[in-house]
Amino acid sequence: MQRCTAIMLSLLALGAMPFAACADYFTDISHGFALGEVQELMVGEQVAPIIEVESQTPLSQGVAIILVEPFLSNFSLAQSKELADYLSQKGWRVVISPFNMSMMPLSEDTASETTGASSSATDPSDAASSTSNKEGSSVSDSVSIHPRSTNLTQYFDFDDTTQQLSTQLLALNNKLQNVQGYRLVIAQGMIAAAFLDATSKNSDFEPDSFISISPYWPQHTVNKGISKLIAASTFPVLDLSIEGLSDWESNTVVMRRNRAKTSLKLHYRQIILPSSNSVFSLNKNQKTPHIQLVANNTIGWTRYLGW
Repeated sequence: MQRCTAIMLSLLALGAMPFAACADYFTDISHGFALGEVQELMVGEQVAPIIEVESQTPLSQGVAIILVEPFLSNFSLAQSKELADYLSQKGWRVVISPFNMSMMPLSEDTASETTGASSSATDPSDAASSTSNKEGSSVSDSVSIHPRSTNLTQYFDFDDTTQQLSTQLLALNNKLQNVQGYRLVIAQGMIAAAFLDATSKNSDFEPDSFISISPYWPQHTVNKGISKLIAASTFPVLDLSIEGLSDWESNTVVMRRNRAKTSLKLHYRQIILPSSNSVFSLNKNQKTPHIQLVANNTIGWTRYLGW
């Protein structure tokens, strides 16, 4: 009897695994916080979660928006909440806005590779003919992938990401349009690059200042253009670079600094932060060194701007 019960429980667990794996990113966020802590934001026709942290001072500095995406190169939700708590102590109302980067659909060739893997193992002649067909199609294909490029290039489109982010920024602007004070935006990694592109195309998204943390995009042309976007921006930029976070970002550190200097950008500062992401403390009052450095430099930057 006990053995049958164990088998039934195992089958139920296996049956539930696909549903857990396919759980929506936004749904996971809503379930990860206490009831009432997550609010809803209408982004186009989709409901997106946001986490708000109110200012802990009588006079608010304004609102700080932290853009978060589900990748290791970005803030985790826990780190974002930690940064938000620190900024709220300094007079900022903070809005954490998760952004779900949608992946590009797989092409027919990619799908056929997956389905044809078993047949190629049983029939070598078919495998050889299919390989030659793929080689011919790859030559005629107008969009080729460089052998040394990252796989992320195949799954994410920069223009589509910028368009999706613009829709979310528009929803945030509508929600926060009556909030007094300065507007500060903080973003890291790929979403930082997309934000710079979005502001270059629509001045309505321009903040009073932008905290850019290790911006990059895993495609050479786009990644190289980040320095131009920073230099051409009309708002103050604090460029924080975390050592060892991404080779893509490391390749443009000097380029970003030099282009901002030669373009005579008025308010620009670049700071190299040591890589200490893995250091943590069990002490509740001890902040993660990575977040502590970001928070301290952010407050120092706003003081420099006279806020």
